[in-house]
Amino acid sequence: MSDPLTDIVALLNPKPSHSKLVEGAGIWRIVRQAGGEAFFCAVLAGECLININGEGPQLLVAGDFLLIPAAYSLENTNTGLERTSDITMPTMIANNHVRIGSPDGEPDLLMYLGHCDFDTQDKQLILSLLPKEILIKEQPRFITLFELLLDESKARRPGREVVLVQLLQLLLIESLRGHNGVFESAGVLAGLQHEKISLALHNIHEKPSFNWQVTSLASQASMSRSSFFATFNKVVGMPPMQYLLFWRMSLAKKALLCTADKLEQIAFQIGYQSASAFHVAFNKYVGMPPGAFRNQSRGLNDS
Repeated sequence: MSDPLTDIVALLNPKPSHSKLVEGAGIWRIVRQAGGEAFFCAVLAGECLININGEGPQLLVAGDFLLIPAAYSLENTNTGLERTSDITMPTMIANNHVRIGSPDGEPDLLMYLGHCDFDTQDKQLILSLLPKEILIKEQPRFITLFELLLDESKARRPGREVVLVQLLQLLLIESLRGHNGVFESAGVLAGLQHEKISLALHNIHEKPSFNWQVTSLASQASMSRSSFFATFNKVVGMPPMQYLLFWRMSLAKKALLCTADKLEQIAFQIGYQSASAFHVAFNKYVGMPPGAFRNQSRGLNDS
């Protein structure tokens, strides 16, 4: 059976991250502006305060793993009563290894930081289906994944880019499924946690070409039409047919960009009985015909 979580992460298409090991001592303050890329932080030793997107500050301690799918601003400081308003400039110790704060003595903080971007036409919509923040405590496997990311980032071995992408996908999947708190807000993860709505999501992802209607999806979930519609809308954050359209159009964009399939082939693969019906639906959803989308997107990639 198709796995919607794996499908969503693959569709996000994470690009290789910039990971580094950070050690800190004494008093320090780091401030960064970002462009909406994902931010990861794994605290190996010590503790710090972090403020992402103006939400916080919150305390991170050894063993904590934090994932922000879309980061725009970051402020990271030492804990304790003594603080500084000045911005600290990191000192490079080695490749992908920096020190902040006092240059002397043993560090009282050790953490991995990482960034990656999502290369997808549907980035904002997909991110709206994910939690804004995921904090996971006392799960050592995230430290292991970060160590692998850091090692692969520093090395120049053959196949480096493929390995980094696979590690990022694994890190995202582990993060998204690793903490019950991610299911408290509406989104696809909350839907996957729901006993009945998850059946509908699996069916949509496994058979996007099927002529799904609210009634047939409700039947698969063993719910009445009205109850299914209301529950899906509340749990996932959008009506079932809107989610079906989103998934079909996401698959269509991927096929247009990554394959040489004709429009008729793509149309049948995602549930349209003719190229003309697909053309009308795609044009309405994206704002341009599928052929123009393919040519424009490939032109941008080639430039």
